[in-house]
Amino acid sequence: MKFDNLADLKVLVAAAETGGFTPAGRRCGLSTAAVSAAIKRLETSLGVRLFERSTRSVQATQEGRVMIDHARRALELVAEGQALVRGGSAALTGSLRLTTSSALARGLLLDWLPGFAAQHPGLEIDLRVTDTHVDLVREAIDVAVRYGPLPDSGLAARLLASSHRIACASPAYLRRRGWPQQPQDLAQHECLTYEVRGRLLCDWAFSPVDGAGPAVTVPVRGALRCNDASVALDWALQGQGVVYQSALQLAGALADGRLQRVLPHWLGAAAPLYAVLPSNRFVPPRVTALVEALAELFARSAGGTLGERVAG
Repeated sequence: MKFDNLADLKVLVAAAETGGFTPAGRRCGLSTAAVSAAIKRLETSLGVRLFERSTRSVQATQEGRVMIDHARRALELVAEGQALVRGGSAALTGSLRLTTSSALARGLLLDWLPGFAAQHPGLEIDLRVTDTHVDLVREAIDVAVRYGPLPDSGLAARLLASSHRIACASPAYLRRRGWPQQPQDLAQHECLTYEVRGRLLCDWAFSPVDGAGPAVTVPVRGALRCNDASVALDWALQGQGVVYQSALQLAGALADGRLQRVLPHWLGAAAPLYAVLPSNRFVPPRVTALVEALAELFARSAGGTLGERVAG
């Protein structure tokens, strides 16, 4: 497979954005026949059909949508390189597609992303919120923010913060039900469980903070369970039970007293937070800038990461 030039990729993107070969030709200064020929060259090179044609419009196929997303990224990368070579502005431009879970989006990124966008007005940020792992390459994702440990793969990952899960509950719940003194006491409490990567997190692991003693795993249950960690957190804030989540996600509620940590001498399972990229190769400056900004966000604490400060 070989592309002779970038012009065909520009035509491909134009056809997708304008919805037809004729308007794409007007945008690119080409005849409709020339646009059709460019798309045909791409389809021949790739061995797939990129558009379904009709007399009134063209519609991208599934393979076409994947290629269109990657063509946009390729063209943006070339434009960034041209600006740097020409000594132009160092301002970041182009689109950034970021994905993360609902809990991370609401708990950590919702308030922060608008500020990052304001610092870089040339960027268009597309946040994709999902609690399932997506194929970063196929979905043309620039950065995924995920809790680990991560499975072995060809993806590139940078550790943003070390953290652990901890157990917390609202003051109202603790007044009503009392404080657990040992992890095993959680078996007598309303525990708010949720799914992690399709599996219900109902066995809560704990290790002594000082390392003096064995780890324990407690099977827990409660009247409420869900497939979204952010919903479980909302229930905890309402006083419905005990929640077991990353200290990073719970930091705000702990700081303002809406939640209180139980079992302070015990740490839950490790929950390191990563920025995951499709590859280490050809990383655009805008992606590098986002990852660096995320690393700074989670490193703003004395003596370590936010997660370790809260969890310790």
